[in-house]
Amino acid sequence: LDVASGHRPTPHAAFRRRQLDAIASVSAFYRKLGRMEPALPAEIVRRTAQRGRDLIVAAGGLRPEPIPGYAARILDGNVLTGTEHRITPLRTTWSAGLPGMTLALYEPASGLIHDLVLEEDAHCQERALLDQVLIERGQLWIADRNFCVRTFLFRIARQGASYLIRWHKTTCPFEPVGPLRACGRCETGEVFEQEIRVEDPDGGDRHRLRRIVLKLDQPTRNGETEIGLVTNLPAEVSAILCAVVYRDRWQIEGHFQTLTDLLHCEVSSLGYPRAALFAFSMSVVAGNALAVLKGNLRAAHGDEMVNELSDFALVDEVAAIYPGMMMAVPPGQWIFVRQGSVTAVAAMMTELAAQVPVERMLRSRRGPKKPRPKRSSGKRVHHVSNKKLLDQARGKHPPN
Repeated sequence: LDVASGHRPTPHAAFRRRQLDAIASVSAFYRKLGRMEPALPAEIVRRTAQRGRDLIVAAGGLRPEPIPGYAARILDGNVLTGTEHRITPLRTTWSAGLPGMTLALYEPASGLIHDLVLEEDAHCQERALLDQVLIERGQLWIADRNFCVRTFLFRIARQGASYLIRWHKTTCPFEPVGPLRACGRCETGEVFEQEIRVEDPDGGDRHRLRRIVLKLDQPTRNGETEIGLVTNLPAEVSAILCAVVYRDRWQIEGHFQTLTDLLHCEVSSLGYPRAALFAFSMSVVAGNALAVLKGNLRAAHGDEMVNELSDFALVDEVAAIYPGMMMAVPPGQWIFVRQGSVTAVAAMMTELAAQVPVERMLRSRRGPKKPRPKRSSGKRVHHVSNKKLLDQARGKHPPN
């Protein structure tokens, strides 16, 4: 957590700062990191997320569900980036060494990651990990087409949950039952709906589902002009609402970006998979702590204000204040946070959140991106003088 929150640059620095060398050697510490069972950090994430959600609910900082009556969960995978070539097998290759991958379950209403599936083999197919995902009644699962597998869809349905998943042509063949009907427009294009029949590969039964097609006004980055969705949501949930809700799936991508840019989820020096996955999990815990903070800020300042806050500014403020705060109020005096009731702790946090000067933490809105100008290759002229280039741009001429 010291590394994830930015207080220490490396696990080694955190180890030294906490004076743990009095009870273990540095080599023993790194060996322990490399042997850490993935089930341990995954359980830490689950328990801290549950405590964090309780605090957000008690403070009144939970956002409305995207579809009322359904507990939305967004599922997505993430492959950890290549590490430094410190471990012996990597020293003989220039190829990037990937230390693992994860599946994360994100709740839009709270901003928390509730569950993690940790996999040491970075080349593992995401679909192979779906059996480890925990499904609860009343949830609404939102995911990209890589998770559109019939066995997974019908498993969700058998658990009393719903799904809204992008259709995959190969893994989810269907038989049309009715025509494609126009339903109206959303912000990004025309919405159509069709009733389909999909066969369950396990039992042979055929299930009637809804297929929703969004014909885009502008193609995606990959040149696609249509987005197809499959869902078992009832007809009371309109096709237009389904298309709008699926569009907000990007929230988990933004959360991953925050973990990468601000909470140091990828420690380049950790090449052993279990060590890297543990570091990633601690970053998720730090991200959940940030979500609790934003939940209390919502309760104190309102949802509109918090939506305009900069994650960078929040994390930077905490990183600047934390060391001095821990000197003024040492760890032994924080025990009431762990032992106090959820209601009491949430009330205290909301009272403190009301005193946060949120006006100085607003995000900066950038204008539209300009097209990148053509660049010279740099093969003949290896370096340039910044001053000369600036003078040329201003129309100044060098002295004779």
